[in-house]
Amino acid sequence: MTSISIKSQPIHHPWDGPPETGGMIEVAPGVHWLRMPLPISLDHINLWLIEDGDKWVVVDTGFGTDQTCDLWRQTFDGPAKDRHPGRLICTHHHPDHFGQAGWLNRTYGIPCLMTEKEWLVGTLLVMLSNDAFANGQDSFYIRHGVPDDVRGRLHAVGNEYRNCVHEPPHGFTRIRDGEELIIGGRVWRVMALEGHSENLAALYCPDLHVLIAGDQVLPKISPNISIHWFKDGSEPLSDFLNSLERIAETLPEDTLVLPSHKLPFVGLHRRIADLQAHHRDRLGELIEALADGVPRDAWQLMPTIFPRAIGDDHVMFALGESVAHLDHLAALGRIRKECTDGKILYRRLAE
Repeated sequence: MTSISIKSQPIHHPWDGPPETGGMIEVAPGVHWLRMPLPISLDHINLWLIEDGDKWVVVDTGFGTDQTCDLWRQTFDGPAKDRHPGRLICTHHHPDHFGQAGWLNRTYGIPCLMTEKEWLVGTLLVMLSNDAFANGQDSFYIRHGVPDDVRGRLHAVGNEYRNCVHEPPHGFTRIRDGEELIIGGRVWRVMALEGHSENLAALYCPDLHVLIAGDQVLPKISPNISIHWFKDGSEPLSDFLNSLERIAETLPEDTLVLPSHKLPFVGLHRRIADLQAHHRDRLGELIEALADGVPRDAWQLMPTIFPRAIGDDHVMFALGESVAHLDHLAALGRIRKECTDGKILYRRLAE
């Protein structure tokens, strides 16, 4: 899932538009771009097929819906019919990337390659009952000041994650940071990145100067960087910023970036600079909001960086991202995180 639009420096989009639903565009030798719909406000995901001899390597899957199943069948019976599915690589466990993994694995008999953390988190989330998911989430919301009426509506939804994901693959092939996969006679290097998800596997091909980035680097929108109820106490913003630094230091500016949303682009370093500036601005806004010395909870501070009204379907992401930024400031020693009567408040420290 992703966050809000941010102002971007000019970057080059080699394509005017995406492939039509059910169609494919070759974006680099042997690398093909598909797009499938999502039943959410971010209404699409980009998926990738890489030629591998007489087989395809599939990268990411789309939501676990009957519509997506039908589109995969149409793809392999239509524009991709000259090859058979051979392997599946899921960049991370979010439903738009992992939702069809089990279905593709069982329907076409192909192995699923993922980092270990991503497979474990996705599989465990599917296994949680509605009550277990909702109760854990509710405790997190109480600690961060979410009002009773909002909490009640969200509690009634239960475990929405498993409604978007088919039963996951019962096993997986682990891929690790730095591992080199040979696909179509070319090396694709795994870059295990953090922040947006636990251990997202981006794929870089040095021969082609192509990065399949998942959600780690997107044009125009910022990936959601959240602390989630089941992983409280982590520092995803620190992880994300460190991963951006690593990408910028490792990959060239003229890399063709294949993102999971919006259009492919060239201008990787400029885009990373945008994202870094975006988060610096958000951190500064939160510091300023606490300038009067009055402690506040994350719910009270959330409008500082999400000034537009937030619907229930986006509360989890907006609150989680607010907590991630506040906890990053606490880790930097800029603010203090205090727990009083089971609620967490944030107070600015004197500088």
